[in-house]
This record gives sequence, C-alpha cells and structure tokens, in this order.
Amino acid sequence: MSSKKNNTRAAKIRRQAKARAERSTRTPSPKAASLPVALEAFKQALAVGHLSVLCSDGQVRQLTYDRMRDHLNAEFATDGEPPLSAEELTRLLADDLASGEMAMRTDGVWVTSKDYFATPEVQP
Repeated sequence: MSSKKNNTRAAKIRRQAKARAERSTRTPSPKAASLPVALEAFKQALAVGHLSVLCSDGQVRQLTYDRMRDHLNAEFATDGEPPLSAEELTRLLADDLASGEMAMRTDGVWVTSKDYFATPEVQP
C-alpha cells in the first residue's frame, strides 16, 4: 500500500512542477495603468501626435491624433454637425479615457476602439 501511496504522491509532485513551469514561461498580460498615469501619458502622446495602439490582430500600430480627429469628424459629418474644434476633440478623447473606452496598459500600449482603423487614413 505504501508504494502505491508513494507513486501517487510522486505523480502529484510531477504535475505540480509541470504546471509551475508552464506558468513561469507565460508572459502575464499587462494591466491597465492608473487614470492619473494614463492622463499624463495621454498629454505626452498628444504632444507627439500619436498613440501606440494594440490592434485586433495583435500588432501595435501608431494611431495618429489626425486620424482620430478625421474619424470622429466623419461621424459628426454624417449627422450634419460641423467639425470638432481641437478643444472638443481633446475633451471627447479625455472622456473616452475616463469612461474606460480608451485605456493605457502598464507597458505603455493603448487599447481603444478598433473603429479608428476601419476608416481609411486621409493622405495630405
């Protein structure tokens, strides 16, 4: 009976070691940064002109401030509204950040609506 007990215990230890090894090789998903940290990073990104955004295909792409503005202005134009002023656009984007529709992960990559990439980029 004791050899069966030892075999069961050894098997359990092997399973636990295997599970521990698998967990240690996985990269944990970054969590969302705190709102104050995200707001400061958002201000800096606006000054630079773009955000590094995680896309649905897993790639990180630059989402320009101009592209966000053009996308939102296109939505407003379909309702017959005039283009957004810079202040209105900044306020809308800050509202998205505060509501959680836009978030920055702790690794500095942003997560936002995939709709921004659905609109063709306007070329000058």
